[in-house]
Parts: sequence; C-alpha cells; structure tokens
Amino acid sequence: MSVSQEQKITSTPTLKEEQIPQKRQSQISNLLRRKDFRSVVKILQTDNKSRTNYQKLKYQNQIYHVGQNLCISGDNRSIYVAKLIKIVKLYDDEDNCLPFIKVRWFCRKTELAGLSKDCLDCISENEVFKTNEFDYIEIESIVGLATILSFEEYDQIEELYDNVFFTRAQYVNEKLLPPFQQWKKVCICKKPANPDLKYIFCDLCQRWFHLKCIGLSQDQAEKINKYICPECKN
Repeated sequence: MSVSQEQKITSTPTLKEEQIPQKRQSQISNLLRRKDFRSVVKILQTDNKSRTNYQKLKYQNQIYHVGQNLCISGDNRSIYVAKLIKIVKLYDDEDNCLPFIKVRWFCRKTELAGLSKDCLDCISENEVFKTNEFDYIEIESIVGLATILSFEEYDQIEELYDNVFFTRAQYVNEKLLPPFQQWKKVCICKKPANPDLKYIFCDLCQRWFHLKCIGLSQDQAEKINKYICPECKN
C-alpha cells in the first residue's frame, strides 16, 4: 500500500483523500501509454510492495542475470544493445504488477553523431560503443543475449553468428573514447580496420590491406597464394 493510501484507524477518509490514489493511478496510466517508464519507476519504487533488488529474471524460457548484455527490440525491427543493470517489480495502486529492467545502452554505427563519412566507413555494422545513457524499459523488449567481444577476438571469428558484436571505444557526450585518431591503423590508407570490408594479408610485413586500396578484386585475391604488399615490394 502506498503512503498516499494509508489511513489512520480512527479517521474517516475525506473525499479529497480518496481522490489521491485515483489521481496517481491516472498519472501512472498516462506515463505507461507514453512509455515514460523512468517516471513510473520513480513514483512506485518506494512503495512497500515493490522490489528493486532482483538479480535474475526468466523471460520466454531464458534466464537473464544482472550484468549480462542484451539485444533489445526497437522501432522498425531495429536491434539495440544494452547491459542489464537492474530488475524491478513494481505494483501500482490497483495492484497491477509492473516489471521493468534498467539498462545502460551501447550505441551502434547509425546512432553516432558528428562523424565524417571517412570515419563511419571504418566502423562495422556489428560494432558497439558503451555510453553513459541509462533507461528503464519493458521486459518484453528483450530479444536475447548479446555477446560483446574485443576487436581482436571478433577478428579471429571464422563463422559469425547473430547477436555477436565487438567494441573498441566508448561514446560519451557525443565523443569517442579513445578518439578515432588513436585507433590502430591498417593498409596503405592508414585507416582503422573495418571487419565488414575485404582485406588481404601480406606474408612479409604481416599487415592487412584493403583490396580496394591495392587495386585487387575478390576473385584476384582468392587466386594469390602468397601476397606481397606494395610497400614490401619497394
């Protein structure tokens, strides 16, 4: 029972006191329609019936634990990536159970702002960036677990599966950390590697080169047994 609903045993509720829960319930219903779950949690999390310290949940026969990375469904069938921070189970004034999860978002390539096309061309579709943005969302938004690797781990994968991502930087206050200029460079173009692009390996200097930068097609590259890059030839 919420504080606003508690009554003194010896008192008779006035009309004004009876209207308080109705007004709050209406407010909560409006917030739910607007999907402003953060405000709903703020209102209800102090109620005695609500709990905010769960460490795991079960959804569609899958157990999820606090600290795991998740794939989250978005608009237009897009998939977002987030870390599970908190699990809460709230109750409104009509005893409806309202479970939510608190997440910290990872942003993806399409969500980066202020980067040039040259920078974006070096970023993979499966690359994610940890942010300092938190939110409460519905449990029904969970698609499944996400695996987030380092760039080096991702680069060694021979067969790529769904929901596997990698990270090599954070994105805080619309800035990459470390900055794009400090990322490890490859090829004669001296740009960061993008695993989505086609490369060939030089057997002498053991560096990767974009096929486009050295003027090779995919068919030509596949016929080369031992590649020597232009820099090693010179």
